[in-house]
Amino acid sequence: MPTKQHILKSAALRGQRKFDDAISEIENNRSSFDDISLLPALLQAFYAAHEAGDKQAAQIYAEQIKTIEPDVPSIQSYL
Repeated sequence: MPTKQHILKSAALRGQRKFDDAISEIENNRSSFDDISLLPALLQAFYAAHEAGDKQAAQIYAEQIKTIEPDVPSIQSYL
């Protein structure tokens, strides 16, 4: 499955409020993401953790996102 499909599937799972599944979709396919697709993939995992109320996981993803793009507005409250 192309990396874009994993990101879209994760977003769809978030829409269904299946937050753990959305995170797993990213984590289980993490090695397939290249430099360009890693940021949107991590954002999906971050959003899923945030929406699930998992502050610890959201903070971990925020820190990872920060190393790629430190000015992403949605992660700032977790840094």
